[in-house]
Amino acid sequence: MSILVAIIGLSILVIFHEFGHFLAAKLCGVGVLEFSVGMGPRLFSHVWHNTRYSLKLLPFGGSCAMLGEDAAGSGDFETASGTEMSDDELDPWIDYDGVRFRKSALKDRSFNEKSAPRRFFICVAGVLNNFILAFLMAAVLVGFTGFDRLYVVGVQEDAPIAVAGLEKGDQVTGIGYTGKHISNMPSYRDLYIWLYVHAREFTSDTELTIRYVRDGETKTLSTKPYYSTENQKYMLGISFYGGRILPGNALEFLQDTWYEFRYNVSMVVQSLRMLAAGQVKRQEVMGPVGAVSVMGETVQESSQYGIFNAFLVLLELLVMLSANLGVMNLLPIPALDGGRLLFILCEMIFRKRLYPELEGKINAVGMAALFALMVVIMGNDIINLVTGAYEEILNG
Repeated sequence: MSILVAIIGLSILVIFHEFGHFLAAKLCGVGVLEFSVGMGPRLFSHVWHNTRYSLKLLPFGGSCAMLGEDAAGSGDFETASGTEMSDDELDPWIDYDGVRFRKSALKDRSFNEKSAPRRFFICVAGVLNNFILAFLMAAVLVGFTGFDRLYVVGVQEDAPIAVAGLEKGDQVTGIGYTGKHISNMPSYRDLYIWLYVHAREFTSDTELTIRYVRDGETKTLSTKPYYSTENQKYMLGISFYGGRILPGNALEFLQDTWYEFRYNVSMVVQSLRMLAAGQVKRQEVMGPVGAVSVMGETVQESSQYGIFNAFLVLLELLVMLSANLGVMNLLPIPALDGGRLLFILCEMIFRKRLYPELEGKINAVGMAALFALMVVIMGNDIINLVTGAYEEILNG
């Protein structure tokens, strides 16, 4: 049951992404041939307002196939071809499996014939939808559970910070160190990621700058990192309240929602940087199969504390995954939205368009490469599931 919930949750994110393309296409006058929920063979479909709406066999995501879109972007990975109906020799209907356009209207309704700004809007709309969904889900999460602001609850007695003046109840809002600007630190999770990335660079000579709020007044202090002999690494020497606190007013609610959303986006960006720098192990790379497994296991574990608790845990995961889907689709990779946006952006800058046929071939090659990568990632997921790598991450 928990696995099914995870699959439905992931599918909702993809459908919402495709719905963004759908709405933008309709607004820009592009013909939408089919909007599908699920993938594979159709279980049910109906043509309404000259668009086919389909429910398909496999409950994974969905697609939005537009008139004049190349094979890689059609959703079903094939270029739609219409059949001419000879009821009017001068201006016949062109039938696309029940969706029909007059031959004279094809150019005006085609995605590839639209202006660069309109194509850009249609391509970016899916990503915007994922970010909007992540923000809305973050708002619900913060409304029910609050946000993990960085409130000091104690200071290590033998740490340099002990004489720097930080007190219990102070709210840390930013940290920087020698040669680095102060990074905003709204949450305990932001601090955890920041330390994971930067603490390895700390030495006894590192100068830390900490920004904090006390009684509504923002202050800064300078200190040295604390070397923990027990943990064999440099630390701040500060204990923080790691739980969530409900916002006290509407402004705090909006701030915390934004911080929750921003944290999830920044975590994806940081993960990509670490992956590029070789700081991520193979066991830590997770694809769709791994995500469904981990989500299912997490929801099942949390359900012992009640259905509502399981819902909040699932919601927290979906905020992260929706942000992940948005960021990943912005990567300038052919066949992804980011690759298409790059082509269109170059067209807008240089006022010259790449040949649509060549662009389609590049996207098709990109799609083939993505399929190959998906096979590799799926194989990695299966290995991690068999060896229990993901279970170690959950327990660890």
